[in-house]
Amino acid sequence: MSEFTASAHEALLEEGVAKQKTAEKKPMSHQIFKFFLTCLSWSPLVLSLAVKNPRAMLTGAAGAALSSFCLSGIFYKIGGTKVWPKIMDISFLSTFGILTILAWTLPVDTVDNIFPFLDVFIFGGFALTIGAAWACFKLPFFEQFMLDYVSDEELSHPSIQHTILKNTQMFLVGYTLMAVIAAVNGTLSVTGNNTNTLRIVLLVLEYSILGIMMTIASWLYPEYMMSEKFQKMIGDKYPDECAAWEAANPDHEWAKE
Repeated sequence: MSEFTASAHEALLEEGVAKQKTAEKKPMSHQIFKFFLTCLSWSPLVLSLAVKNPRAMLTGAAGAALSSFCLSGIFYKIGGTKVWPKIMDISFLSTFGILTILAWTLPVDTVDNIFPFLDVFIFGGFALTIGAAWACFKLPFFEQFMLDYVSDEELSHPSIQHTILKNTQMFLVGYTLMAVIAAVNGTLSVTGNNTNTLRIVLLVLEYSILGIMMTIASWLYPEYMMSEKFQKMIGDKYPDECAAWEAANPDHEWAKE
């Protein structure tokens, strides 16, 4: 049964540390740009929670999504990221763009009736975009994230492909669940069966899923990837794929000696 040797596992750890140090040595302007872009990319969600006027909120959110999309392209041009446009940039822009057009073309009363279902459109749109990109273009959502941290040859390694698969599945299911919870909350509101306490509980539950997904993707899963348990699991689950990758990349640090 093929699995990573101790030397291969040590090489993987050293490679990860080296990449982290390299990332930390990127120009300060890139780091500031990335931090600002991250905040801007999620600002439409903040606006959806903070602004009560539907038209004002959606217009501001669409403007933020468009700004994030354009600045992300500039970040790509200066070498800050390897891929553009990103799936989530497209999803934010299309979702809030369509909702803004509807908000300004539909009657005010209709918009007010639809507003309780706003998160259904937002997170349902995220899930739909991720699913469509995966099913139609064979582009797993999480692959674009990993591209900024691994080389092209490392991207094809079974451990990275497994990570991409599991995280893409997690976000697809998570955003779908968030949309379902939002649909329940919206239905209770428009039928007059909701209470302020229940609405807040459902809202907290909804956004807790987002927080959990972000924690897993950005912290817990990377820690798990560096563990011997993960490396053994990859070797046991993908013995042929590991052997093929090592044969194709015999000089790489991740290849068995």
